[in-house]
Amino acid sequence: MAYRTIIVLITFFCGSRRVNYPIRFLLDIIFAMKALLDFIPLIAFFIAARYSGILAAAGALLVATIIIYAIHFVRQKGKFDKQQWVVLLLTIVFCGGTLLLRDDIYLRWKSPIINGIFAVTLLVSAVINKPLMQLAMKEVFSLTLSGWKKLTVAWALFFAFMGVLHYITAFTMSDEAWINFKTYGWIPIMLVFVVAQFALLKNYLNPALTDKTTK
Repeated sequence: MAYRTIIVLITFFCGSRRVNYPIRFLLDIIFAMKALLDFIPLIAFFIAARYSGILAAAGALLVATIIIYAIHFVRQKGKFDKQQWVVLLLTIVFCGGTLLLRDDIYLRWKSPIINGIFAVTLLVSAVINKPLMQLAMKEVFSLTLSGWKKLTVAWALFFAFMGVLHYITAFTMSDEAWINFKTYGWIPIMLVFVVAQFALLKNYLNPALTDKTTK
């Protein structure tokens, strides 16, 4: 999923670039995003929706997702993580339902439900003292358990917010507005959230990471 890709990108660039240059850091993220596999299904969806309609876009999204996840499956030595399974299975269900029943309402529900699942999962992990953001960003930040829980809750609220935005654009706005937001409209919001997060947590960067970037 594209959200997951951005998180991985952030971890990668923090570990391999000088984090004292936020503009360069941000540009590096944007540049790398263009070549990443997880964005190909969104691009396929956008092109098909523009030229052939939403049903064709559902088919393009489904086929592109299956191809990309097949590549991930091979690269990851025959396995997916839980987040990848959620995205893949829900994409098959919602895109497949859209195509079989020829009703795009199922596709419109896909992003709100996926974001909702991520929000609930993150919130539960914080409640049971096993914050998932610690697993995702432990190489970047050095936080206490309380700090990881707060960060995880922040991400849960972000996903909940994104779920609401996806719902609003899918069910209350024009098809064009929905297609644009689903494809690329969410990216600036994500980047603002991530940059703000790093600005707030700059004093909690992992010491090993700081030593590495100053060499």
